[in-house]
Amino acid sequence: MAFRLIGLLLCVSGAAHAAGLPDPTRPPAGFDAGSAAAVQPSGPVLQVVRTIGAQRSAVISGQAVKVGSKVGDAVVTRIDEDRVQLRGPEGMQTLKLFPDVDKQPAATADVQPRTKLRAHKPGKKAKRKEAE
Repeated sequence: MAFRLIGLLLCVSGAAHAAGLPDPTRPPAGFDAGSAAAVQPSGPVLQVVRTIGAQRSAVISGQAVKVGSKVGDAVVTRIDEDRVQLRGPEGMQTLKLFPDVDKQPAATADVQPRTKLRAHKPGKKAKRKEAE
């Protein structure tokens, strides 16, 4: 009986202690209040690029577009895998799917290629040297 009472007290005290701890996954205070308006871009936003076969389409600010479609005063001139080009009265504009990411080529290592690869011949068994 005493062990059950001690176990119950330990569980209750642990739960009471955990109730006072902050959630580590919660964003900092004031993160979503007011800052959302500052983050919102003023122009069109590229949301999705779809590729089906050789045909590409995109969704810009909720509007599905293809090459030649109009977005406001601009015309879609090109759709790539991660960007869309628009031609409008202000000139050319590029919308990136991930605007904060710059793609760069991978670093090339000075690795020498293998000189010769041996192909496995399915009909032959490997010869083994037997220990004498």
